[in-house]
Amino acid sequence: MTSGCLDLWAIIPELILAGTGLALVPIAAFVHGHGNWRYLPMALTVVALLAALGFTARMLGWEDQAVFCETYAIDGFAHVFKLILELGGLVGLLTVSAHFRGRDQVAHAPMALLFVTLGGVGLASALDLGLIVLFLQMLSLPAYLLVTLVRSDRRSNEATLKYFIYAAAALAIMAYGLTFLYGMTGSLELRTIGRELAAGADAVWVALALGLILIGYGFEMTLVPFHFWAPDVYSGATAPVAGFVSVVPKVAGFAAFLRFVLLAYPDETAAWPTLIAVLAVATMTLGNLVALRQSRLKRLLAYSSIAQAGYVLVAVAVAGRVEGALSAAAYYLAAYLFMNLAAFAVVAQVERHQGSDELAHYRGFGLRAPWAGAALALALLSLAGIPPLAGFAGKVLVLTAAIDGDMSWLAVVAAANMVIGLYYYVAVLAEMYLRRPPEPSSATPHPSARPGPWTPSAPLAPGGPGAYWPAYLLTTAGTLALGVLPGPALRLLEEAQKLVS
Repeated sequence: MTSGCLDLWAIIPELILAGTGLALVPIAAFVHGHGNWRYLPMALTVVALLAALGFTARMLGWEDQAVFCETYAIDGFAHVFKLILELGGLVGLLTVSAHFRGRDQVAHAPMALLFVTLGGVGLASALDLGLIVLFLQMLSLPAYLLVTLVRSDRRSNEATLKYFIYAAAALAIMAYGLTFLYGMTGSLELRTIGRELAAGADAVWVALALGLILIGYGFEMTLVPFHFWAPDVYSGATAPVAGFVSVVPKVAGFAAFLRFVLLAYPDETAAWPTLIAVLAVATMTLGNLVALRQSRLKRLLAYSSIAQAGYVLVAVAVAGRVEGALSAAAYYLAAYLFMNLAAFAVVAQVERHQGSDELAHYRGFGLRAPWAGAALALALLSLAGIPPLAGFAGKVLVLTAAIDGDMSWLAVVAAANMVIGLYYYVAVLAEMYLRRPPEPSSATPHPSARPGPWTPSAPLAPGGPGAYWPAYLLTTAGTLALGVLPGPALRLLEEAQKLVS
């Protein structure tokens, strides 16, 4: 029932996430250090995310409309990206909880993770400049807490400080750019802004506003040249947190930017497709070239994630020209969610037990831990775009969209970058299956590491390999399903083409 602008029926998934997150604040404080009660927040968060997924799925096919006084979209685009974000939150929770099993952080991590997911879900639907800023802050602030979960670790504290400084600067500049749009149009609503800009506005100010706003979105999407924070934050944070931060905020950033640019800058105002194409080339090229030189797997995956963002930008560049570009971007982001979180889940397991993410620690890993090694191998092969895995289908879709959108040159550059990326993914596989493991080292373990030797066959114990299996199974199944049977997923993701206009 609608009462004025209070359309609560339209945001049931958001209410579930918000209500559970608020309830977890006192619960996490109460169960802290109380044995098995520490796992209560994790259990409640799993239930909340599953419920949100269920209600969001039921909303697929609803009539596209704007609620809350035309400030919040209920459309196929929002539903598809909300499903991806909620699924990312669920998989991220499984990995984070496995990593901190038996530690006090397991009580606090679900709360922060839930609020990050809520911020991303809100961004996917926001039609109002004020709401965009609000949800960006909701997305960022809990992410700082996740990065600094291990407060005794200097590297994670340094990573949090860098994350905060970069985010504060980027979002402040973006907010300044948003004020330009309000000044030129007198409106906070994206569709009204689009109509006013299309009716006639100073091209210089329109382009300047877009440039400033793109800094904030580019930060979330880890686009070059706004990517500098990502490698340091990913390598400083614990591996499961790095995986979560590499996926959910990125997906939310892409969803928010796509809605923003298609509604506020219609008909390719300010030549934004050309700008996005140039950023795509810079992002994928720098990400791949720098990844070639990495000797730590988290930094390698950080630069890999930057390159993957460049591939998604290929579809974004033609989103206003090609009918299937939005569903191609959504498909690639869904595939990226599974394959990237699978890789980081394995890295988390090794980091917990070896205390390092040096590539040398992965020598012989595929033989010492065959199932975990297989999960990592499939993830890396999918990221490289090897058929019949999800990454291959995603790359075909974005390249096809670029060709259909008269940007064949961009498709050629992207294909060349995919070949470059293949090298460093295969290099990791060579370490895993073709090299002998190094001699035992006396290096000081990471603060999140569990003392003692790692035995891959160990039973389910605090932080033991068995604790990571739910994440392995879910991510590997998703990577295989999206690649082998892309049809059902594509039919679902076609809903992303439905945008409130």
